[in-house]
Amino acid sequence: MKKRNPLSQPFTKGSAHRLFFVVAGTLISAMAVTQASAMLPTPEPVIDNPAAVQAASNSNAQAVATKITASLLSVDANGRETLVPVTASTRLQAGNIIEYQGYFTNTNPDRVRKMTVTMSIPEQVELLGNVSPDFAFASTDSANFARMPLRGQVNGQTQEIPLQYYQALRWDLEGVGLNDTVMVKYRARVK
Repeated sequence: MKKRNPLSQPFTKGSAHRLFFVVAGTLISAMAVTQASAMLPTPEPVIDNPAAVQAASNSNAQAVATKITASLLSVDANGRETLVPVTASTRLQAGNIIEYQGYFTNTNPDRVRKMTVTMSIPEQVELLGNVSPDFAFASTDSANFARMPLRGQVNGQTQEIPLQYYQALRWDLEGVGLNDTVMVKYRARVK
C-alpha cells in the first residue's frame, strides 16, 4: 500500500494559503527537444495564451516556437560553472545537477501581451532553485499554482514546502514582440 505524503497536497479547503490560479487556454506547442537520456526526460512545456491560439487557428501556423534544453552543470578547478548539453550518451549519476532552459519564440504576426508557460519537473530529479525569471509560480500537483515559495498546512502548522516536492513551474511573460525569444530556466539534482 502506498503511503500518503502529507506534502503532496498541502492546499486544503481549510488552508489559509491563497492560491493564484492561472486560467488555462487551449494548449498549443510543438516541442523541439534536444536528446536526453532515457533516465532523464526533458520537461514538457505548456503555453497558455488565448491570443496565440486564435492566431494559430486563423493561419494554421505555429504561434510559438518552443525549444527545451537540458545541460549538465560542471565546475572547473577555478570554480567556474560550465553547462554541457545532455545527450543520449551522457552518463548521469545521482547528485548531478541539470539546468533546464526553455526558449519560447513569438511567431505570431503581432506582439503577445501575455504568455504563460509551464514546465514540468521530471520525477527523476528534484528542484534546487536557480529559477529564472524571478517571481515564478510553482505546484506540488501540477494543477494548482501559487507564487514561490509555496507554503501549506502540514500537521496544523503553516510551513514552507521543500523544493523536492515541486512538480511544475509556471511563468507569466509579458510583452513578447514579434520574433522575440524569452527564456525560462531552473536547476534540479538527479535523485
